[in-house]
Amino acid sequence: MGTSEAEVKIDKKLGEILLDKGIISTSQLDVALKKQIREKDKYLGQILMEMGVPQEKINQFLLYSNKRKPIGQILIDLGVITAEELEKVLEKQKKLKEKNIYKPFGILLVETGYTTYNVYLKALSKHFNMPIESLTSFVPCPTPTLQRSIGENYAKKNRILVLENNSNTVKLVLPAPTAQILDEIRSVFPPGKKVEFYLASPYDIERCFKKQRDPFSVSRYI
Repeated sequence: MGTSEAEVKIDKKLGEILLDKGIISTSQLDVALKKQIREKDKYLGQILMEMGVPQEKINQFLLYSNKRKPIGQILIDLGVITAEELEKVLEKQKKLKEKNIYKPFGILLVETGYTTYNVYLKALSKHFNMPIESLTSFVPCPTPTLQRSIGENYAKKNRILVLENNSNTVKLVLPAPTAQILDEIRSVFPPGKKVEFYLASPYDIERCFKKQRDPFSVSRYI
């Protein structure tokens, strides 16, 4: 699916914000926008990352800026849901919380039939400036050794998979990031280490966790 007119407008706004804050230059923005015309399935943040602008540098501003739009508003801008549908989902989520039942916003959107998870995930990737990682063909699920780099219990609770951890970079995939989770994970690693965040479908992530719990699967990969 190509980039819609609404998505282009959001990306241009993001570019203007990053330019205004000195995170990117005018020439970088021009190159990125031209590249986006050719590579229509990529969002601006992803292209800037490929050009060498650190993901963390972009997100550091976006996460704490009042200009960051709530994911629900982005979905409205993209024409995925209406304002009325958003209110219904938020109300449903609130009622479930009152019963001590927590369901992620994205799952509720899918269950109510307002969108598919693929569409939601694409909007989420724009919101958090995170590429989408497909785990469908990911056979060797992360080992306990990798999971221990952020704490096995923490990883399990937040459904986070550590895909790679070397001396320079750690690569993690998660279904529903929050500013708090991103900060907590970054605090675990030394300041000079690059932390790369990716998004994946919670269904794919759950499949990997099930493989981890299967002693036959685990023994094959570690």
